[in-house]
Amino acid sequence: MKLTAKLALAQLKTNRKRAIWTLLGIVLSTSMITAVFGFAATAMEAVHGIVGGELRDVYYATAIGTGIVLSSVIVAASVIVISNSFRVSAGERLSQFGILKSVGATKRQIAESIMYESVLLSIVGIPVGIAVGLLVQFIGVEIANHLIGDSMAAEFRTMFGFVIAWQAILVSVGIGFGTVLLSAWLPARKAAKIPAISAILRHGDVKVKAKHVRANWLVKTIFGFEGTLASKSLKRSRRNFRATVVSLTISIILFIAASSFGAHLNRMATLVVHATDADVIGEYRSAQEFIFSEDGYFLNAREHPLSITDAASITARLQDFPNTTVMGVGTSMSSWRVPGALFPTSMFTQSMQNYLELEDPEEELMLSFTLITVDAKTYAELCRLAGVPLGSNILINYRRRHIDGRWTEFTPFAFNEQTITKVELEQETEIPLHGELRYGQIPLEVLHATRGWAFAIIVPEFYAATYYWFAQTANPRDFVMHMHDIFDEFICPDVDLVFTHVHNLAAAANQDRAIINLVMVFVYGFVGMLTLIGFTNVISTIYTNVRARAREFAVLQSVGMTRNGLSRMLNLESILCSFKSLVIGIPLGVAAAFMVYRSMLHSVEFRFEFPLFSILICILAVFIITWVTMRYAAARLRGKNIVETIRAE
Repeated sequence: MKLTAKLALAQLKTNRKRAIWTLLGIVLSTSMITAVFGFAATAMEAVHGIVGGELRDVYYATAIGTGIVLSSVIVAASVIVISNSFRVSAGERLSQFGILKSVGATKRQIAESIMYESVLLSIVGIPVGIAVGLLVQFIGVEIANHLIGDSMAAEFRTMFGFVIAWQAILVSVGIGFGTVLLSAWLPARKAAKIPAISAILRHGDVKVKAKHVRANWLVKTIFGFEGTLASKSLKRSRRNFRATVVSLTISIILFIAASSFGAHLNRMATLVVHATDADVIGEYRSAQEFIFSEDGYFLNAREHPLSITDAASITARLQDFPNTTVMGVGTSMSSWRVPGALFPTSMFTQSMQNYLELEDPEEELMLSFTLITVDAKTYAELCRLAGVPLGSNILINYRRRHIDGRWTEFTPFAFNEQTITKVELEQETEIPLHGELRYGQIPLEVLHATRGWAFAIIVPEFYAATYYWFAQTANPRDFVMHMHDIFDEFICPDVDLVFTHVHNLAAAANQDRAIINLVMVFVYGFVGMLTLIGFTNVISTIYTNVRARAREFAVLQSVGMTRNGLSRMLNLESILCSFKSLVIGIPLGVAAAFMVYRSMLHSVEFRFEFPLFSILICILAVFIITWVTMRYAAARLRGKNIVETIRAE
């Protein structure tokens, strides 16, 4: 074995903890690349059994292209992380490099000693990473098949299979090894260029320019002397903390973007299909028979609406079924007729005016309209959300339309407690509006009942021409039979006028949820692995930096700094490091989330949801990780003799 290789091996044995963290980064990056190309191979194998010809080639190209894009992201993140580990290693050995140069070592030999570290770690890390990647692929395939389920598998005529493609493994090995070599080459080249005297004196990581390094006045005021030292330490050793900030920032961006993608994906599905969480929907419909005289004049209308008492009784009986919740929603709209209402143009928002292409501001329009009634419990909750007392009429101030090839949602009315005129069968009725509900407050069941296109007002009670019962149950199949029995008990239909139907949505709903969950499993899995790589680097960097500053801390204690003061200094360093990461990462994460949102607008238009909850999680996680890591590293320094620590350096 060459001398430089022996030096590298000795260095890895001496600094085992740093070597383990670097090895973990290599394993994670290699496993991710292996899993990505493994999933691509699995997808290509599944597509092979479904489609053929040119369409198959398109799917193949998509799978390979996706693998290349994701691998590029992994490589970029891994180079930052792994390169920092080798940079820290090179920084710890500056004095050693200086001594070697002073006795004749060349720049090439100095660089080789670092490169051999990468080779030795790769020999161990890459095979382990390949094995972990295959395991991740196997688990991912099993999760995918579980989410797809037997019904979807029968529809698609396939199940995902676990495919071990030797081409994918070779690509993973090549990319993984190249990533590690590139990561080590960057700090190796820099370490080789440092002059012998500068290396012996350990000049390199900490550079003080001619001007004084000053701490922020706010830091001085709040944290005092210890805060000043922490601020100056971060400014002098920017490179030591830059990788930490970069890793945290990347993790923040990825987490916010992925969380936003999940929220928008669910929102898009809801907007397109008005999805509900109901497993079973029962429907009552009353037709209307119009009676005319022999000469064509309207005489009367005959119908059989559902009474308030029967609706409440049916809802109560359905709720008796074990592990079941039921919401009842009735409308004045039937399949044969849709009532109308007169709306003054002044009541419309600009979005609604643009949609209707209105020109006369004094115009009064007749628009499709329906009354809504809900069960007592739901009505009380909606009154609370609208901020009105029981007995009030509540406007559903929401509109969803398909405009220019995409679904669009907007607020149609400028609500100001107006009164509208209901028109039905040549009769007019004044309906005062007491409150409104907007997007986010309206139950999806209500939107489903209005079919997404009629304007609606929730009123306390009326006889409903159409009534729906939305049930969430643990046993959809038996509940369907139970609902049929309840309908037979309470509804005595006139064959000409009354229709009932029970829709078992459990299978279809499970398919929709499975597709969304399947996408999100892979998205969060990918982001989670990248975040884990970043946090590995953060923990390794902070721990190594604190350990490397043992002499600095010993000197500070020798001149009077207490352990509490030292703790305050490290706490502030963690706060400043976390704060900088959050200041950079949160805006970029929100920007990434907005870009994801914009990419979905080609077929659906909906409001951008600010990822506040994801941001709060990021803030909490970042501060906890940096604080705990610094405290742990500082705790390992306790108990050491100050004089011996200073001499040891």
